[in-house]
Amino acid sequence: MSSDDTRDYNADEECTTTESFADHGLDDGSVLISRTYNRIAADGQPTFELTPEFFDTLEAAFIWAYIGTIDEPGVPPHVEAAIGDAREFTRQEFADDPDADLRTAVIPTFYQQVAGFHCAYRD
Repeated sequence: MSSDDTRDYNADEECTTTESFADHGLDDGSVLISRTYNRIAADGQPTFELTPEFFDTLEAAFIWAYIGTIDEPGVPPHVEAAIGDAREFTRQEFADDPDADLRTAVIPTFYQQVAGFHCAYRD
């Protein structure tokens, strides 16, 4: 990912963050937000930390939420790429806000970025 925070997804005008994963059978991506949070909370780590370990946990929780929600095997390469870029963008976004709320700020931002990058990468 470039250091430029302005992204032009060059995506279909109809691709929204809510419906970004409709091509994978998920009409409302907000379920991924709640399932990601629930997986992190189940691991006993319900707070945001600006550490590589936290972002590993966030990424793994999202991947498992995705796998458990989508009716297809594995994670396609374009989704993996979207997750990786969203991880870095989210880390940068909250670098100066270590007290950000995991449930209401960090995970929704992460999802919005995954969905946005997915819109760009899925074609």
